[in-house]
Formats: sequence, C-alpha cells, structure tokens
Amino acid sequence: MYKIETERGDLFDVNMMIAMQVKVCGFATETELTEAFRTAVCAFEILNCKVVIDEKGGAFYENYKTPMHSIVFRNFELEELIQEQERIRFRLEDGEFIRCFVSLSNTKEMKICFLMHHLGGDGKSLCYFIEAFMKSLSGEKCEYRRIQLLNNETLPKTSKLSFLASLVTKVYNRKWQKQRRIFSFEDMEAAYEKFWKSHKTTVKNVVTNGEELSRKLGECKANKIGFTSYTIAEMIKDIPQVQDIGLAVDGRQDRNRTMSNQATGIAVRYRFDKRKTISENAAVIDREMKKKLRDDSYKYLVLRFMSTFEPTLVDAVNLEFAGHFHSRMTERLAKILGYGQNTKDISITNLTRLDIPTEYGAYRLTDFIFVPPVVSYGKNIIGMVTIGDHLNTTYHRYQDG
Repeated sequence: MYKIETERGDLFDVNMMIAMQVKVCGFATETELTEAFRTAVCAFEILNCKVVIDEKGGAFYENYKTPMHSIVFRNFELEELIQEQERIRFRLEDGEFIRCFVSLSNTKEMKICFLMHHLGGDGKSLCYFIEAFMKSLSGEKCEYRRIQLLNNETLPKTSKLSFLASLVTKVYNRKWQKQRRIFSFEDMEAAYEKFWKSHKTTVKNVVTNGEELSRKLGECKANKIGFTSYTIAEMIKDIPQVQDIGLAVDGRQDRNRTMSNQATGIAVRYRFDKRKTISENAAVIDREMKKKLRDDSYKYLVLRFMSTFEPTLVDAVNLEFAGHFHSRMTERLAKILGYGQNTKDISITNLTRLDIPTEYGAYRLTDFIFVPPVVSYGKNIIGMVTIGDHLNTTYHRYQDG
C-alpha cells in the first residue's frame, strides 16, 4: 500500500477531472482500440490500484485486480462531454481513475478523449498514458511503470515550511481534534450530488498557430523570457487590478515518466504596467517566477503545507466548499487556503511542447487539447499545450449564475 499524503486534497475535491482530447490520423477498429486501452492500463501500477480509507482516516493506494476503467465508443463534443462526466464521481474505491471516449465518425481520423481523476496522475501523467495507448495501438510494447509519489520523505530536504506556515497548521490541527471526523466515500457521493445540482462549467479553446505563434515565440526568444510569462502579460494587460496568478509546476526531480500526481505550484502577484510593453511586463513576471522556482522551500511549499494538516481536516475543507460539511473553523480555514470565493484570479498549467512522440507507426497525433479541472481553489483555469505548429489554450471555469 502507498500512503496518500501531498495529494490528499485531491481525494474529496468535487472537481478533479483532467481532460485531454486528441485527434489521430488513421483508423482502428473498436476491438483494436479496446485492447490498446487495456494494455496501456496494465502498464501503470497506479491504474491497477484502488483507494482505501482506513479506520483512522488514512488514505492509501492498494493493489486491485479488477480496476473499473472504461472505454466507450460514441460521438461527442468536448465541452458537452466534460459537462456530463465531471459531475459523475470517479469510483476511486473500485479503482476507477480513467475513462476513455472514442468517436469513429470519420474513417480517416479518430477523435479520442481521455478523462482522468487527479489521483490517477497529473497532466504529464495523462500524456504518458496516451503515449502508452498509442504505442499499444501501433503494436509496440509498453514498459511497466511503478508508482512514484511525492511525499514528506521524497520532497527535497531543502524545502522547509516557514515558522508562520508551521504555526498555522499546528493551530488548526489542534482545533480539529475537538471535532475530528472521518469521512467516507458515501460522504463523497453526497457532496458530488449536492454540488453539481447548482454548478456547471464552460470550456473554450483558442488556437494560436502559424505566423502569430512564430511571432510570439520569436519575441520571447529575443527578450529571453518564457512563453508562459508572455501569455500571462497578454492576459492581464487590460485589467487594472493586481492579479493573483497560480502556476502549476512539474515536481518531478528525476524526470520520471510514470503516472501519479507529482505536480506542485507557485503563485505570482502582478499589476500590468501600462507604461511598459507586453514583453517588458512579461520580463518582470518571468524574473519573479524563476526566483520562486529556484527556491525549493517556495516551489514545494503547497505540498509541504497541505501534507502537514491532519488528513481528515483537508477532507473537511473540501467538503465545506462542496456544501456537504460545515463548521466555523473549517469555513475560516477554507478562506485562508483560497477555497471557494478567495481563489486565484488565474491558474495556468502549460505543458509546453508535447514531450511524447506524435508518430506511432501508421498513426499520427494531429491535435491535442488539455483541459485542467476547476479545482476548489481555482476560478479561471487555463491549460496550454503545443503540438506541431499550433498552440491550444483552453479556458475552463464555472458558468456564471
């Protein structure tokens, strides 16, 4: 069994579904696609586990022989599929981490959407699953990949909590002991049912390609700034207020290509300066981002911080946001942690250029869209990924009203 620590916040969050839609040049039968999917599932240890919650409230990945993953053949539109599926709870207790939907309406091109719970992995993880799926489809063998988790033992020794952060966790852990409660999958089910009765998300994808993408990349290269920083500056150029921007960051220290949630995050606060160009503003943002990424205590702060809380308290905060559980103490902590109303203005995950092949024998990936989940501590969620000569930028948020 593998203990769930740094990713405990994913367990009771009611929107933890990552979506990736690919278009594949080439055609395969339902039988071939089903076999490729099953083979890819077998290649990752985490997809052959289930989540268990013990009598003390600890949560673990436990090996499981009959995981509940599924592949379905039907026509779909991405936004409608996400709106339908994100309100259907992943049955983690039955080993359900991934769902696959395939549209075979075009005999020369297949449209495939992979939906994964964050406890199955992060954005890079799902890319690696898609790579294994495509390899299997083209007749290649897939290497078996064991679970590698980020936890208090594997995080860099140089990453430490500040005195204030440690004090916050100690105070709230002590308060929680007076009303401590262990939540179950039945609580999770009830939270999903209540939350999604009054919520709906929207998905919008914007394509940047050809000369426009080349121009922006050239401007970043000339000014020695990252493309993510340039994108942020573009997004906030007409907003007069200071913006609180969250950025998902790959936490893999050894560049492993297995599946698990190994993402961490940093935040940057910035007000666009109208006296400067987009590139000049981006340069300031870029310096701030790089400064924080060089500091392990800041880079891994969110993981250290959240894993220091009593695990069932983290569950309670998520269920507070979902409307299933309430106490004055968890309500205050939810506000401190940025759950609900006090969220980041913008949250970005940029997978940059795909680090998986696009060619697989007779098959070729021609398009790739990445939609991160609207997590409890997020508001405007943006997923970016570049394939070939075009960039897909997807905006995911709750529908107003």
